[in-house]
Amino acid sequence: IFDLASVPEVGCVVPDVPDAAPDAEAQQATVSAVRERDCFNWGYDPFHYTAPEGSYATAPDDAAARAREVRAMVMALHAAGLRVGMDVVYNHTFASGQDARSVLDRIVPGYYHRLDAEGRVARSTCCENTATEHAMMAKLMIESAAAWARHYRIDSFRFDLMGHQPRAAMERLQRAVDAAAGRHVPLLGEGWDFGEIANGARFVQASQRGLPGSGIATFSDRARDALRGGGCCDGGAALVEGRGLLSGLAEAPAGPPVPATASADSVARARRAALLRAADLARIGLAGTLRDYAMVGADGARRPLAAFDYAGQPAGYAAQPGEVVNYVENHDNLTLFDLLALRLPRDVPREQRARAQLLGVATVAFSQGIAYLHAGVEILRSKSLDRDSFDSGDWFNRIDWTLGANGFGRGLPPRHRNAADWPWMRPALADPRIAPTPAEIRWTRDASLDLLRIRASSTLFRLRTAADVRARLRFRNVGPTQDPAVLVGHLDGAGYAGARFREVLYLVNVAADARAVTIPEDAGKPWALHPVHRAPDAADRTAREARVDAAAGRFTIPARTAVVFVLDAR
Repeated sequence: IFDLASVPEVGCVVPDVPDAAPDAEAQQATVSAVRERDCFNWGYDPFHYTAPEGSYATAPDDAAARAREVRAMVMALHAAGLRVGMDVVYNHTFASGQDARSVLDRIVPGYYHRLDAEGRVARSTCCENTATEHAMMAKLMIESAAAWARHYRIDSFRFDLMGHQPRAAMERLQRAVDAAAGRHVPLLGEGWDFGEIANGARFVQASQRGLPGSGIATFSDRARDALRGGGCCDGGAALVEGRGLLSGLAEAPAGPPVPATASADSVARARRAALLRAADLARIGLAGTLRDYAMVGADGARRPLAAFDYAGQPAGYAAQPGEVVNYVENHDNLTLFDLLALRLPRDVPREQRARAQLLGVATVAFSQGIAYLHAGVEILRSKSLDRDSFDSGDWFNRIDWTLGANGFGRGLPPRHRNAADWPWMRPALADPRIAPTPAEIRWTRDASLDLLRIRASSTLFRLRTAADVRARLRFRNVGPTQDPAVLVGHLDGAGYAGARFREVLYLVNVAADARAVTIPEDAGKPWALHPVHRAPDAADRTAREARVDAAAGRFTIPARTAVVFVLDAR
């Protein structure tokens, strides 16, 4: 909500998008023709960091009105019982040099931006990188954030590409915003490690590996990739073939097609190896990506999460649960629904697609650390397969709060970001079996709310310290003989404030068929379904079909279902 460079504050254009086929090019062509003059942009293009954006104001030319209206908005949200987090982008500016929309470089040329060896402004963020390692740029960032906390009562901050900033500067910022607010202000951000500062080339970064012990949280991609499949930025055939636990890995061969000469045994081994690896990464996410938490891996060895591999990095990196943000989709890249539209077999019914989506919400709800749910994940939100919708207008970004449709099939996504992938996108958009009806959208909304009620019902889903997680969380169904399609976590609530239950057992079955697992440690206990599952108005009636043979410790979980059993409700 700070001042943006790319959205006209007055006189913006609203495109008249034609009614065309779900896989047509006409919609995106109309939107793209005015994308630099329309009324929409995510706003990752800072102009003035500490001034409110005028396009959101009722009187853009009245500076005082901007300030009053932001304060009134925050006050109203607080009155409604909500806290307000602000997305901030101090890692770059929209322009540099003598550009009309350059600010800092026109004050002190060559100082506020990070330069490469040839003296050019570095652009690894796709914009003009700021040099927050320089004293005055760090001071600007810190004092700007403190001003938002002090004058606008912002409750928390989410930092875009935070790994491009020094840890030391972020720790000073933490102290400054806490002092400005008179309380602790949570900080979280993207701790990705890339560009000219990667691997600590210029300073200790505010990245995943650089922040443990700081109390500042970063988004974890470990479980995200295991659940969705592939990586953040897949293109081409990988959009379809990069399957994960939610997108059919348990039923389909892992990765690209295997050679025709491969034996059935080798294909089966490759599939199981991929499943086992994905299950381990999913459990790492459920354990809050804590570096010192130890668990049994697929090979049967017990070791700390930092000793598990993730793309050549330690899979576990956080020192405390509050230093990790668990998620399955965010504003950038494809939504979960869109990924599932591409990766699940086309003949998977709408109801089962909704169940696969719900499992993504369940893993976030059951994970230790900060639970982060992107707007619309609970209503099957689609952007019609747009992978980067920052300037794709309301047509591709709109959320239908009437729950009449989810946005799938609004046409091919904009050419300038997606054209190379259109050959893989067209068949999915044209398939009438994929788009949900209002019934699936409302069911997913209601079932997601039930999962949040389960998370809120016990502090065991929100353990406060790494020591608590080490002492109270144990994974079942692990090791080389496991069924990797079923994730099982046990939480010990004995003597823990707010636990409500003496023990909690959650099970997530990602397979397309019912699965049964035997857990000797939990045999002989009077397990009962969680009260939310048993409630008359519970949305997911299938969860009630889960069965337990208490004497044998055998749990049977329906296809694509997440269920929680408890002991001693108090």
